[in-house]
Amino acid sequence: MVAENPEFEPHFTHLAAGQLRFPYCVACARFHWYPMPLCPHCQSAELQWREVATRGTLYSWTEIHHGFDVRYAGPLPYIVALIEFADAPGVRLVSNIVGVAADMLTIGMHLVADFRPGAHGQAQVRFRPR
Repeated sequence: MVAENPEFEPHFTHLAAGQLRFPYCVACARFHWYPMPLCPHCQSAELQWREVATRGTLYSWTEIHHGFDVRYAGPLPYIVALIEFADAPGVRLVSNIVGVAADMLTIGMHLVADFRPGAHGQAQVRFRPR
């Protein structure tokens, strides 16, 4: 399945393989998110998708109690979070947190990736406490 935005296709391909990879600029040695044809830091086109550990930390979150879009209908409430990665400084990935109640979350909490098949044939990653 091709991503709605082609620049995200490598992201979903790596998720399907159980890997977290982010765009990395060889020229300035920095990660960035989201995928772009040029590095947002130095404008170089020397980009690679580099693998990072499947562990992250919780930067921020919110708990959703109302389904605003039928494409995301499902059990409510659910948690949407920003996850940071020590292996990819500067990257904050938006994802869901599962396996824990919102009142148990803390900034800096250690999380681990939980890969699964997703809607429209694209793999997804969620996170759970480590």
